[in-house]
Amino acid sequence: MHTHRYFSLLTAAVLGLGTQAQAESEAHDTARAPAPARPLHILLTTDDGINGAGMRILRDTLCAAGHEVTVVAPSADRSGTSGALTLNAVMRTTRGTFPCGAGTGASWAVTGTPADSVLFGLSVVYGAQRPDLVISVMNYGQNVGRAVNHSGTVGAAVAGAEEGVPSIAVSIGLNLADAGTGFSQTLAAAPHVATYVKNLAEQLRDTAGRDGRLLPDRIALNVNYPVVLNETGQFDASQVGGPSVTFIGHAEVVRPTYLPVPNTPDTYISQGPICGLATECAPETEAGADTTALEQGEISMTPIAVDGTERPSLRPLLKVRLRK
Repeated sequence: MHTHRYFSLLTAAVLGLGTQAQAESEAHDTARAPAPARPLHILLTTDDGINGAGMRILRDTLCAAGHEVTVVAPSADRSGTSGALTLNAVMRTTRGTFPCGAGTGASWAVTGTPADSVLFGLSVVYGAQRPDLVISVMNYGQNVGRAVNHSGTVGAAVAGAEEGVPSIAVSIGLNLADAGTGFSQTLAAAPHVATYVKNLAEQLRDTAGRDGRLLPDRIALNVNYPVVLNETGQFDASQVGGPSVTFIGHAEVVRPTYLPVPNTPDTYISQGPICGLATECAPETEAGADTTALEQGEISMTPIAVDGTERPSLRPLLKVRLRK
């Protein structure tokens, strides 16, 4: 499979962006020098808690590339909270710092949800000076199909897009063939995914229109990166395909079950087993679904219009430009 063969075409098409002049003519028009790349101001969050490994890996990758990163994230794991907000309740924050390139980044741990974290970050931490991008990352486990509606990772990106800030949610898939190792190869893929996300953010910057926006207004991008295994059962980035622009599928990722506690009336244990292991998955019925792309070992990029407005020109244009 081709890993990132159509990367630049994808970002220009899916986001409905034109190309921005990036070079100046040299003598005799034989060489072109790219315009200096500006560092991005990025608000980083996660639904796994501020100390989640996926967030730290991407944070350090972005900082090493020279971007200015601010972390605002829940103080504890708040997975499965979708876009829930904390209202009419006390919410506490804890400030911190971390090394970021040649400087220091600021972090805020919030006793709220991922969506709370984004809204707090935009209104209190950033204020009138908005970041270039909100990234909600890197969830260990795909957020595709029905899971999109319940995902705190996606909910945070939607909250950012609702506020008019370009926003991306990023998840790394679970390969059921890796279940026997506790999905160790999802962890192994994380550095590769972090580099991919850094490149994606920079590509969005470099292909932005005259207004400099990295994404069209009120569009969140849900990115799911597959874990493709080689013959020895190890993650192999060279076999990752795509990216493919997809629709939200109808299939399951997690199917909750509610088990009664013996000898304890009206008390249940809620479990969320991954379908395909203990339970069967509902079949996919949506053409061009995110679930299908991930199953085929392709990076799935699903644009989500948070205001519900159809963007009919987006996908046809992308399909033309991705034609092999």
